[in-house]
Amino acid sequence: MTKKPSFKRARPATTSSQQLFQWVTEIVELTEQFPEYRRIGTEGDQACRDWLLQTLKAQGITDLAQQTYPIETRHYHEWALTVDGMDIECFFMNGCAFTDKQGLRGELVYVGDRINPDQDLRGKLVVYDLKNGPAMKGQALSHIADYLYDPDDLLTQSSIGGTGGPAPGNFPAPYYEAVRQGAIGFIAVFRHRDSDAFKFYADPTAMVQTQIPGVFVSGSTGETLINHINQASSPLQGLLKVRGETSESTSGNIVAHVQGQKSDAMLVNTHHDAGWSGAVQDASGVAVVLGLAAFYSRFPSNYIQKDLYFVFNGSHYSWNYPFGANKFAQMNADVMNRLVLCFGVEHIGKRFIGKHGQLVDTGEVEPRFLWAPRNRQLYEAAVSAIEKNDLHSTIIPKPGAIPVYGETQSYFLKGIPTFSIMSMPEYLFFSDDTLDKVAVDELHKVMLTILDIMDSAMYLPGTWLNLIDK
Repeated sequence: MTKKPSFKRARPATTSSQQLFQWVTEIVELTEQFPEYRRIGTEGDQACRDWLLQTLKAQGITDLAQQTYPIETRHYHEWALTVDGMDIECFFMNGCAFTDKQGLRGELVYVGDRINPDQDLRGKLVVYDLKNGPAMKGQALSHIADYLYDPDDLLTQSSIGGTGGPAPGNFPAPYYEAVRQGAIGFIAVFRHRDSDAFKFYADPTAMVQTQIPGVFVSGSTGETLINHINQASSPLQGLLKVRGETSESTSGNIVAHVQGQKSDAMLVNTHHDAGWSGAVQDASGVAVVLGLAAFYSRFPSNYIQKDLYFVFNGSHYSWNYPFGANKFAQMNADVMNRLVLCFGVEHIGKRFIGKHGQLVDTGEVEPRFLWAPRNRQLYEAAVSAIEKNDLHSTIIPKPGAIPVYGETQSYFLKGIPTFSIMSMPEYLFFSDDTLDKVAVDELHKVMLTILDIMDSAMYLPGTWLNLIDK
């Protein structure tokens, strides 16, 4: 068979799958040295930024910056719930108020999964049922997908978000309702979560503003607690403690720049902070963006027709979401004025589902969304790259069907053409986000997919990229 002629340029070698996963492993192992992992403004946050600078330098990238900014950091050191002399295993709510050393004592009131707006909760500790979050069934994807790549017909038998979704579907609004009605503490039970997980550290998806102390309890533990409340002959008293302090600290973005021939700029970003080990969220995204930066740093400079910025944002887990990307925009007005295309890479994970109190590996990749600009050339470049690199279980959603999430949301809302690829597995904000959840074989494929789209956009004028013709 005669090989078809190609007008594609010869490329330098791309970072291998093994190296990409090695970077993920190094981030996780570094993170687990710190009791607060790599939460914003902590020692782990700084250590991760130092690691990023060292790793980028080792790839031969010299134009690097650490752009820091002040951040308020809440440190949680002790949390406990005692009911009728029994210790109840729990975990603090990210953002909740602290108690004093003695904690708070009050009567427990179980309200189910709905708070009666007329109920008097003054001085009470509210016990509340969390519902599972949105876990979209595969059969529904055809209704929200503009394009769906599923050559092995896996998606119709699958779901997005496993069995419980990445966050509760009825939280945190009830926390604020309990505050309004005078409650002094909030106990949220993951009563319906099949994995029985409860160590939940969310970004603004399910953070709470500092009002009253609050803790999460697993479904199995909560079931016992609720039965005890319902069967008690008199109201049960509880003791809730959440101890910690707030400090003024520092976080920051790491920016790698690869000089282009023209002033138009493209940006690729992810975030480096995480509530836990953060293997999928977002060491996986960090590894891919590192690989892309390393590749373009080796690419002949005369072929790089747009200025390239690879940004590893901090402070994803903060208000003014996504805070790190918003800070980049504030601190880099010149880049923002020249920016014609953005890419976000996050959450390259396996599909695990809750079953009988455990998370079970399905052997599949977690289905992912690739948000794409409404530009025909860019859209077709994305479809071509997905199919070329066999990025199966990938959905390009219809405009407005699902909001653009992640770090690139900041640029999308500024009207800059934006690609963003991410999945939303059910373990995303839980302590279960560990190395075994990373879709190792997909890291390289995601990197090549983004690389192919960037390559297609490299020679297109910025005015063309801003066209809405799809």
